Amino acid sequence: MYAENDLQEVLAQRRRRWIVLLIPVAALAAVLIASLVTRTEWLTSCATILAGSLLIAGHDLFIKPLTAYATHVDNMLHGRKREVELPFASLSEDISLVDGVRYHALKVADKDEKGKPCDRLFYYDAEKPLPDFKEGDVLHIIYHDKEIASVVRV
Repeated sequence: MYAENDLQEVLAQRRRRWIVLLIPVAALAAVLIASLVTRTEWLTSCATILAGSLLIAGHDLFIKPLTAYATHVDNMLHGRKREVELPFASLSEDISLVDGVRYHALKVADKDEKGKPCDRLFYYDAEKPLPDFKEGDVLHIIYHDKEIASVVRV
């Protein structure tokens, strides 16, 4: 499901967003420096507040989600992975936000330590197209933590 190119695209997009965010912050920094030289206290305060607010809000809204997704893709490509084959139970249409990344909940049937049937939860990337599995299909799942790196019908 993932390739090295996916990671490079996310990192490039994050770099572009940083540039777009830092242009107005740099302009406000120039205003701040000019206000310090001219000793215009109200302009210094306004420029500082605006630059700080823009930097904090821009980071949280535009940079942080891409950083979380880049970490996710890096884990899928280079992290420790495990494999399991289990029958498919359900895939939620709803999207959950886990560690800053959007996922669909994928449940498979498994057995606990005592041999009793139970559901096992995995996270399927919401940026990827939804698979067309039917209940009872045996799936070969490669996963890191609970995040699916690859899933195929056996």
